[in-house]
Amino acid sequence: MTIHTKSIELPRLDARAVAVFEYALSRGSLKRWPHDAPENLGMSPRDVEDACRTLLSLRLLRPAPDCPEELMPVSPDAAAAEAVGPLEAQVAQAAAHAQSVREDLRMLMPHYRAAQRERDHQQGVDVLPDLTAASAMLTQESARCREEVFSIQPGGGRAPHRLGDAIERDLAMLRRGVVMRTLYQHSARASLSTQGYVETLTEAGAEYRTAAELPDRAVVFDRSVAFLPRRADGGPGEGAVLVRDPDVVAYLCRVFDQAWSGATPFHGSSEAAYKEVGPSMRRALVGLLAEGAKDEVIARRMGMSLRTCRRHIADLMEELGAESRFQGGALAERAGLTTAVRPAAE
Repeated sequence: MTIHTKSIELPRLDARAVAVFEYALSRGSLKRWPHDAPENLGMSPRDVEDACRTLLSLRLLRPAPDCPEELMPVSPDAAAAEAVGPLEAQVAQAAAHAQSVREDLRMLMPHYRAAQRERDHQQGVDVLPDLTAASAMLTQESARCREEVFSIQPGGGRAPHRLGDAIERDLAMLRRGVVMRTLYQHSARASLSTQGYVETLTEAGAEYRTAAELPDRAVVFDRSVAFLPRRADGGPGEGAVLVRDPDVVAYLCRVFDQAWSGATPFHGSSEAAYKEVGPSMRRALVGLLAEGAKDEVIARRMGMSLRTCRRHIADLMEELGAESRFQGGALAERAGLTTAVRPAAE
């Protein structure tokens, strides 16, 4: 059924209409085109005529029964009931129609969800071409999450504006009782914005740990939906790939659980936050040097700038008294710097 309604438009009272209405009240009535009103009100005849039309539309004036040229003032309450009543009825009819259409559309949701589940099962992967699309879908899945979310965030500290966008979304999940765990690299501990973010979320119930090296970014909701960066053909990872394939998601969960068990707890701002991971960072640095990795590769894998990476390398070589990277590796092995120590449990 299609509902067609004629739009009801009512004028708004202005100063001229109010002045003419008060004049009519003082006189008891008003001639439709009075000769004395313009002079008494300081208004032109045209202004008075326009004001009378407004008052007639709003039912504040009505023609006298025995003299149509004489306009009688009407109680504003009675005028409101007469003028606004049809408009309110129209609004109520439109609202009922809107609710009826909404219910009709909602009836199709089970069909849509069933088809979506079947399509997801068949395809398993959705490509989100850019950061905007990825962010919108991430927000949607965050709102749906009910049990657990974990993420892997390699690189150094996250940009303040990214953290600002994420904090309310993450707090909303924590308030729903969602378990939240995040892995950063050790280098993130040097970021003040990341320290503050981690401290705030930790107080709300989230858990954070850091490791010297991590695989690529990943976010997994309820161990059923995963977000991965787009890396095909050497892409920069700006967009994302949304994965629902159970086997792929289960593999990511195992990778995360293993990395989490060997990572170091991180609670946010602390003078010792960076020092306590120094041995782990040195072991990773020594290992990469022993592999013959270039400075650029080491910096990328350890999530730090090239300048910071070279400073760490120089400090390590000076500490070991090594004149070459090969010698540094041998001396580090002799000093026990390559021996891993499992982090203490919280």
